[in-house]
Amino acid sequence: MKSIQLERLSLDGDLRDRLAASASRLADSLYGPDEVFKPASYDWPGDNEGRTLLAQILTARATGTEPLHTAAILAKLPEGVNERGYFGSILPEGMTDEQQLSGNSWYLRALAELYAWKKEPAVLRLIEQVVTGLILPAKAHFDHYPTDPQERASEGEAAGKRGDKPVRNWYLSTDIGCAFIMLDGAAHAYELLGWPELKETIEAMIRKFLSIDLIGISAQTHATLSALRGMLRYYGMNGDAGLLAAAERIFELYVREGMTENGANRNWFNRPWWTEPCAVVDSFVAAVELWRRTAKPEYLETAHLIYFNGLSHGQRPNGGFGCDNCAGSKERDLYALENVYEAYWCCTMRGGEGLSRAAEYGYWMDGNRVTVPFYHNGTAALALDAGDVVIRQSTSYPYAGQAAFEVLSAPASCAATLRFYVPQHAVPGTAAIRMNGVRLDAVSENGFLEVQAELRPGMRLELRFELGLVRVPAAHAPGFPDAFTLRHGVLLLRSRRNEAEPELGPLTYSENGNYKDAGGAVVLSPVFIPIRLNDKETVLERKAILFA
Repeated sequence: MKSIQLERLSLDGDLRDRLAASASRLADSLYGPDEVFKPASYDWPGDNEGRTLLAQILTARATGTEPLHTAAILAKLPEGVNERGYFGSILPEGMTDEQQLSGNSWYLRALAELYAWKKEPAVLRLIEQVVTGLILPAKAHFDHYPTDPQERASEGEAAGKRGDKPVRNWYLSTDIGCAFIMLDGAAHAYELLGWPELKETIEAMIRKFLSIDLIGISAQTHATLSALRGMLRYYGMNGDAGLLAAAERIFELYVREGMTENGANRNWFNRPWWTEPCAVVDSFVAAVELWRRTAKPEYLETAHLIYFNGLSHGQRPNGGFGCDNCAGSKERDLYALENVYEAYWCCTMRGGEGLSRAAEYGYWMDGNRVTVPFYHNGTAALALDAGDVVIRQSTSYPYAGQAAFEVLSAPASCAATLRFYVPQHAVPGTAAIRMNGVRLDAVSENGFLEVQAELRPGMRLELRFELGLVRVPAAHAPGFPDAFTLRHGVLLLRSRRNEAEPELGPLTYSENGNYKDAGGAVVLSPVFIPIRLNDKETVLERKAILFA
């Protein structure tokens, strides 16, 4: 089962608006060739350049527009990399800089996505240079990667810092564990190269990563989740059941110990100081990949929670992304942190990939089997065995359980199996699929309704399920053990009254996730707001989301 190619989508609605805003922000001169390349003194070599290229490439594919700066940045690459083809200085033999590995991982991933898009052989040669010059020589160093908390700096800022003195031949970062971000880049490169020596290096990295007490070392959750993404990518190539089981355990640990009540993250295990959309994107991708590999619907449920309450809240009205407080750790409220309102040096770029993946994840193809795990307005060209079927989706999700699919064009004879996700938060027994108004017999399995249909132009399929007000015990609020949240379907609700714990009384559903009291006043509304309606004041506003 593979996700749809971004070029086969034409989005509409809020996701289109978010992608357009992200692409616009990435067109700023801050992400152009004159500013994106950092000096030799910058201690995150390749990070800014790699994240920028990756985001520009993916948002360009998702929006169908050429990125403003990408060609110029690529033209300047020979000036930015060292003689071995990667960013940063060439260290003495035996020395490793974990921030250099981390930054060049984003550069590798950008090159891999560029190759998938353009198929230019010269790009493949750039990938080979990074692997040969930086990754393969680091293989033996992972055996003695420092994992003792006493050997590491325990204080960090929103932009991590490299220590001046090496520990056992490693230059370490306050972003603890960031060396393993390279698992994602290395696995992405292995997909394209298939080199046995790269496979051995990846497996050495995985062995060491799985030996680390992530809680004990207070690992950065972004590094943890990026490594997890790499493990899942590698699992897709080797099919090792033990590796998948390990990936599930790591994600379970993250959800239990590293997630906030609105589906964002705590930047480090044990230190809930701020969220980081870089990690929120990683968690969203990891959740979807775990669903893809296991078919367990709870991973999709988590992915919906992350996208609509965590990732969306982290996007700023200018299209960039910034840090919020860790709601549930010490405060009942959710709000943006003004001093890191936009993390333009990392999260803004990572948000571009997160939104592009949200688009890509809307349809999954397996021969004549079409799986729809998310709902977004727009048009898609589905590549079935008989040929392309073009459909237009219109949905009121997440406010209502409704999505309609109109077939715009199809081959003369095109039978397909269609699977539509019914969230676990839907009212039981209310899900149904109709074709041209007639209810179809549907099979329910692993969170999906499945139907067989002969697709013809003009056909209209409609999925409906009911959503309601749900009380959910807080699972990510260690500071408030008896608290609960209120949700409309997947949408986390906040109090519209001044007091954190209003006397709600009887409530009536209004529209767009809002609930009114007996006097007609809106007392609950979603944390999620379409980006076109958002502004800085709204993002900074304290939103009470935990109730006693």
